[in-house]
Amino acid sequence: MAPGDHSSHGARHQTTEEPRDYVFIDTPALLDEWVASMRTAIDSGVTARCCIDTEADSLHHYQEKLCLIQISFDGRHALVDPLALADMSPLIGALDQCEIWIHGSDYDLTMLRRTYNWAPKEVRDTQIAARLVGYRQFGLAALLESVFGASHSKASQKADWSRRPLPPTMLRYAVDDVRLLLQLADHLMAKLKDAGRIDWFLQGCRALQDDVAGRTSAGKEDPWRVQGSGRLHPKGLALLKAFWEWREQAAGGRDIPCFRVMSNKQMLDYAVNYEAQQNIMPPNGWRPRWKKDFDHILDELATSDPATWPQRIRKNNGRMSEEDRQAVERLCQFRDTQAAALGIEGSLLGSRSTLEQVVIDPDGTRHLLPWQREVLSEGLQRIVRKT
Repeated sequence: MAPGDHSSHGARHQTTEEPRDYVFIDTPALLDEWVASMRTAIDSGVTARCCIDTEADSLHHYQEKLCLIQISFDGRHALVDPLALADMSPLIGALDQCEIWIHGSDYDLTMLRRTYNWAPKEVRDTQIAARLVGYRQFGLAALLESVFGASHSKASQKADWSRRPLPPTMLRYAVDDVRLLLQLADHLMAKLKDAGRIDWFLQGCRALQDDVAGRTSAGKEDPWRVQGSGRLHPKGLALLKAFWEWREQAAGGRDIPCFRVMSNKQMLDYAVNYEAQQNIMPPNGWRPRWKKDFDHILDELATSDPATWPQRIRKNNGRMSEEDRQAVERLCQFRDTQAAALGIEGSLLGSRSTLEQVVIDPDGTRHLLPWQREVLSEGLQRIVRKT
């Protein structure tokens, strides 16, 4: 019996009679059956391409976890339940034989590496492909509508994927994330081939894989230094650090996401106002215990030794000279001109921050992919004298 013909855990809880074209895999036996069918197809010469997607519960729980893996292979679809399966090695082994297609793969690759210490060997990202052929709206729903006229509801995008059983609407949403992905991949690859940009695409996919691997393996030093904290002085940094550490405990104790206790922006705003010696008050609607903790943090910080406060991180490259800033401006203008001629977004040839590194770093072109260096070569030689 083919995996798609098997009754599923999700189906047992459905009250509708809608036909299904997927299997819900939540037992080792079902997983082994699906993997065996994959290996049989691969051994018989079927092109080993597989689409995957993932769902997690970051908007609903403190410890984010992988809750669902969607798979499309050889015209069949499966929803794999990581919460019910302790050993995912059979599936990983089969996926290692495949070229993996994902849309917007950064988050999915991050979750897979974090959960299983695994990264697909070959990743192809349809979002990268779409941008390289000129699509300005490159979300999956927008692309499916544009290319196939197919609607893809976002109603379940922010749902709690850790709940069980998953309702029919969420199951349908999950399958739709991979149902047409290979057809979309074929459409985009044809456009890339016509434009002579397949190599650009492969370079972009490899760079994304390397970036995710570097981020997830190294971890983040001082995670409390959230975006925007670089403008703070030691006094504000001390408050930010204290709030961040308290927020971790408060969120963990109630098993809720940290942002539901206090957002990064709120913490930064408090730190800025605290540095300016303004009176700060806890948010309206907070529980009494949290308000008491808020006041306690302020009291402790007021009596603490400033020598123990965190210090600002000084950038090694210092400030850009006026000549450097002018070079960045000219390079950005050249980038935008080249991008317009190619029919793509300028940022694909390098963000402004990347071009700043190109200008101030003696080996600046290392921050660009080979195809970006090639397209920008004239500007690099003329504006910053780099090849």
